[in-house]
Amino acid sequence: MPHAKLQDLYVQVLEKIKPSEREVESELAFANALLDQIRKTKGPHIHTVLAGSLARNTHLKNDRDIDLFVLYPKNLERSAFEKEGLQLGKKIFAKNKYEIAYSEHPYVRGIIQGYEVEIVPSYHVENANELKSAVDRSPLHVQYLLGALNSKKCDEVRLFKQFLKGINAYGADTKFNSLPGYATELLIIHYGSFNALLEGMRAWRMQECIDIKNHYKNPGEALKKFNAPLVIVDPTDANRNVAAALSFNQYCRMIAAAHAFMKKPSKAFFFGKKEKPWPLRRVQNALNTKELIALQLQYPKNVLPDIVWGQTRRMGKKIRTALEQNDFRPVRNAEWTDEKKMIVLLFELESLELEKTRIRKGPFVTDPASTQRFLNAHKKPLGGPRIEEGRWVIETPRAHTHARTFMEHYLPALKATEKPEMKKALQHARILDEPALQRLYKKSKAFQPFFTHYLDGKEKFLEY
Repeated sequence: MPHAKLQDLYVQVLEKIKPSEREVESELAFANALLDQIRKTKGPHIHTVLAGSLARNTHLKNDRDIDLFVLYPKNLERSAFEKEGLQLGKKIFAKNKYEIAYSEHPYVRGIIQGYEVEIVPSYHVENANELKSAVDRSPLHVQYLLGALNSKKCDEVRLFKQFLKGINAYGADTKFNSLPGYATELLIIHYGSFNALLEGMRAWRMQECIDIKNHYKNPGEALKKFNAPLVIVDPTDANRNVAAALSFNQYCRMIAAAHAFMKKPSKAFFFGKKEKPWPLRRVQNALNTKELIALQLQYPKNVLPDIVWGQTRRMGKKIRTALEQNDFRPVRNAEWTDEKKMIVLLFELESLELEKTRIRKGPFVTDPASTQRFLNAHKKPLGGPRIEEGRWVIETPRAHTHARTFMEHYLPALKATEKPEMKKALQHARILDEPALQRLYKKSKAFQPFFTHYLDGKEKFLEY
């Protein structure tokens, strides 16, 4: 696409995603009123800071997030710091809906007049050497970015944020395992514009390092220290990788999307295309080509979605490993939750059913010590011992020949290793075979887009 047409495309996208002046003024007025209320509330806090994308003027339209940091003196004991921070937060929320959330320490978040408000206590520090908690960096980030971003770059950040949203790769939370807002801002500062950033991303390889302040002598030093696909060294703290939450898979998806966009630019990259759920007949036809089994859990009450996503993903890895160890050979697995009532862990296997016996290969005949240990350990096999290609081979019975019976056997052991909220979720777990998956698909409209996307198996941005 010619440069002029590409710029026109960016203007069209910005018209949809950039907040109006009136919206910004309204949000800032609301935030400043809360800050003023915090300042007037008695307590040992010494300063307040508006943080987040609103403070940096990089927020998107209708993103009604207000991040307020309440700064306390460095000499305040940790227990008093946490107690005072929670008390202050609760006073500000008053009768509004709120909850206690946890980062490195507890803070208060909730809804006030339709805004999602977080009131986060932090220590008042001058630089990273004085950090006493992870969130102490946030006011330092605001200070740095206000000096490094201008209005043009703020719009470039908005384009990049929306691009990542369009390909489901925005946010450091466990659901997405991608980039936080601060990382998008640093990438624009480094490359200068959204277009230059995409060109830069096309050149990224297995690892990439962005070190704006040149904290390290060379990129290899930083890559070795952080050992991550993308290292964005925090300009305010050389010991932090801002892209630490980014998974290798999301890193590669971002690169692929950059290639696809620059080859054929389209607004669809920014806003996606609504995926219509497949008709049931098409789902049935797709299931005829796959071997699927799933586990359905109740969504735990009063647990933050990010925590549930993290524990669900860990549980999925445990089950996949157990399936592998019992020769069921998972091809693919995925997790989904509506974040209200239900969790589904989905496993695609080479086969749901195995042979009754398992072939075990032992040592070479020319290794007498290992031979003796192997034969002593398997004195009554179903078949063998015999020699094949110079090695001892035996046949042993399988404890489980079907994935369903294995899952039924494995669930109690799985429950014993889980945290209390997930143990409770597992109490009424249901194993779903393919007919049950079809029934769930027919019943749950929330499940349909996920399952359609899974069965389709394509990166949607390749079709834009």
